[in-house]
Amino acid sequence: MFNDIKYVSITELGLSQIYLNNQKLLNIEKWFNPSDLSNFQPLPVHDFGNERLTLTDGHSRAFVAYKHGVDKIPVVYDTDDIVTSETGQMLYKNDIIWCERFNIKNICDLESRIISNEEYQDLWIDRCNKAYNLLTQTTENQRSGFNLLRPDLFLYGSTENLDILFFENEKGDLFEFQINNT
Repeated sequence: MFNDIKYVSITELGLSQIYLNNQKLLNIEKWFNPSDLSNFQPLPVHDFGNERLTLTDGHSRAFVAYKHGVDKIPVVYDTDDIVTSETGQMLYKNDIIWCERFNIKNICDLESRIISNEEYQDLWIDRCNKAYNLLTQTTENQRSGFNLLRPDLFLYGSTENLDILFFENEKGDLFEFQINNT
């Protein structure tokens, strides 16, 4: 943990996101100036116990900076409740696992994962909501039991009432599995 703004190599930062929104990137390109980072707000990072600082937000800004050849960017240590709470820790650590599953190690690995605004809503925002449902409404033992329903797939989420589980294969193809809650 650190208190002030720190400059860190973009490629050394861990990620907590597996997609980038093309529209966000285009909007950042309109104001971004690689030779003057004075309007580039420090990006929030946190150490989730994996021995590296991980972006908790600002993946799009980091990617644009990287594409423009910026090596080091300003970061601040994220102490927001949404990150440091038990739920936040659980969700961000889950995001880090997703990055590992898709071999996303640093910001340059997101280049092939830029998607439209609509796809971003479906593939990222909805995915995070499904993960929230699963992680906050079940125990680890329950999730282990759910995993046994489809051991060939990776469980990543559920509906709010836990009647549908969401799985994916190694390629990222998505599957739904209806369960009986009676």
